[in-house]
Amino acid sequence: MRNYLVLFLCLISNYVFASFPLEVSDKALIEKTDHILIGRVIGVDMIDGSGKQIHDLKAKTGPKSPNSIRLIFVVDEVLETNSKSVPTKLFVPLDSFMHFSFGQIKQDYPEITEQRLLLLSGNKFQPPVAGHFQRNLQDKEYYLELFKTNKSLKQDK
Repeated sequence: MRNYLVLFLCLISNYVFASFPLEVSDKALIEKTDHILIGRVIGVDMIDGSGKQIHDLKAKTGPKSPNSIRLIFVVDEVLETNSKSVPTKLFVPLDSFMHFSFGQIKQDYPEITEQRLLLLSGNKFQPPVAGHFQRNLQDKEYYLELFKTNKSLKQDK
């Protein structure tokens, strides 16, 4: 009986901790950031592992799911980038290891949001760390300074 209890606790702890967001420092986030943009969420979509649209509001994401929920952003301003061009519309995935339903996220973003600071990475403009890419626009100068400091440190190497 004791062995079953230990096994059960191990299994349940893995399931429970799979739903907690990863904590990341601003410095670690900026080190992986290639683009700082200002944008607004204009919609939400969900795709399966092959990129096919999902319309079922009960569909979920999570560690064993191939589904991905994406926030659709319109880019209002490019503050920093290493790209020759920045798309005017971006599809940015939420952390696919989190347990979200499509309906839950659509409900959280029912209409166009106010502007936000977007910290993105790579030529596909993805979160530098899963689930960590949006910041309050009021923190713009702070993140720009961190970005510029990090950029100059990279150049000094």
